[in-house]
Amino acid sequence: MEPYVQTETYDLENGGSLVFERDLYLVSERLERPPPKFHGVRIHDTPTGEQQWMITADLKGRGTCSGVRTALAGSRFAYFARHDTMGEPMAPSSHPVLMIHVQHLDLMLHETRKELELTRVHNHRAQMTLAHHAEAIRMLAKDRKSLRLQRAKKDATIRRLREKIRTLEVTVRTQQDQIQEMEDEGDDIQGGDDFLSDDNDFEDDEFTDEEDYAFLESEEDGIIPIDVDENEE
Repeated sequence: MEPYVQTETYDLENGGSLVFERDLYLVSERLERPPPKFHGVRIHDTPTGEQQWMITADLKGRGTCSGVRTALAGSRFAYFARHDTMGEPMAPSSHPVLMIHVQHLDLMLHETRKELELTRVHNHRAQMTLAHHAEAIRMLAKDRKSLRLQRAKKDATIRRLREKIRTLEVTVRTQQDQIQEMEDEGDDIQGGDDFLSDDNDFEDDEFTDEEDYAFLESEEDGIIPIDVDENEE
């Protein structure tokens, strides 16, 4: 969305019912200038999100301050408060009844406007700071949620591993009890030394009869005779 959209135009020449409009139109006539035209631009992207308008005025014609004073002399507009191009109050003509009271009111109004502008600037900075803090809080809340999820997953993994360890410990104890019961009944489950070999297993048997190996000796012609039963066909 564009920051400045929906431009509105208001032409004072069309006439209006407000006191400010009628007086401004009469001043334009007295100065022999065309009525001013106002342009309004709606601002959407304000820090507070509130709708605001930026107003500009299109003033046509030329003239000097002295010429304006001369043209307004003798009318009620000559006693109106005036400001220079920098927005500073200018000394108005002394009113025959109110004297300098009009000037004092204008000075007070000018100071009030300055304070209001400073307040707006301070409010704008405060809103920007608040928005920054809100974004920081949102990011911290998001990180906190992510860390809590990670912690929950780790806690679940730890609980699962502890349960698995407990199950394995129960299995080991059960198997140990079964082995012990079987050994108590006379079964040598662990085997002892029965399955271990020693050097005696490789010594020659002194009681071995040489006739037991006679069948491995060949005849002179190198043919080993084979006994065949004549009754077998």
